Amino acid sequence: MSILPRRRNSPSDNSASALKFYAPEPYPKEADKLELLSAMDIFQDLAKDQIEALMDQTPMRTAVKGTMIFGAEGAEVLFLLKAGEVELYRQSSDGRKLTLAIVEQNTFFGEMSLVDLHLEGTYAVAREDCVICVLSRHDLEELMLEYPQVAIRVVEVVTQRLQQARAFLQEMAFNDLTGRVANLLLRLADQETNTIAGHSHEELATMVGCLRESFTVVLDRFKQSNAVATGRRHIEITDRDQLMRIIEQRL
Repeated sequence: MSILPRRRNSPSDNSASALKFYAPEPYPKEADKLELLSAMDIFQDLAKDQIEALMDQTPMRTAVKGTMIFGAEGAEVLFLLKAGEVELYRQSSDGRKLTLAIVEQNTFFGEMSLVDLHLEGTYAVAREDCVICVLSRHDLEELMLEYPQVAIRVVEVVTQRLQQARAFLQEMAFNDLTGRVANLLLRLADQETNTIAGHSHEELATMVGCLRESFTVVLDRFKQSNAVATGRRHIEITDRDQLMRIIEQRL
């Protein structure tokens, strides 16, 4: 039994419309496909020959930086992000934006629509050039039935994301903006260098649900107290203990 049956319209249903967002060139080189799929978190338990069979059935496409992968209508498919970075966000009627997640390579997104938690109102945009393929609900179900270890990995990742979402809601409810910004900086900082790089103030503001100006005011206070130092799209945490005390005082 093959992992995914060959079907003329696969991925089917809503995934077909999603594929129109992807630039047809350049495709990943054939020699790179096995390495890309092997690195995916949900495929790490599969043998080489099993991944090779999956590789034949999941054509890859590229989405250049800024590509809207899906819009407010959502999409009932699973997106496999093999390279690049994708932002998931919601937007209010007056244009305010709330970042739900930054999805990094070697994992998937769009899973909520596959468990009847629809993505209407959620947007996904490529933050950098991406390599993506799409699995329909039918394809994913067949894959998990044939390889239960894939189903286990999917459940593990989804469970972790639900826990993160619960923590985010708790933070929004019980912590003020100063505490949320402190927590965000600690969460995003590289553990070795204590730096947050590659994010604008506007992007960071959307992650804590505030305006860019409000985020900058809080960050300036942290600079004045020598908790952080900043540069162009670069923030260095210089006093982690101070930020941790700020969070504890506001819980």
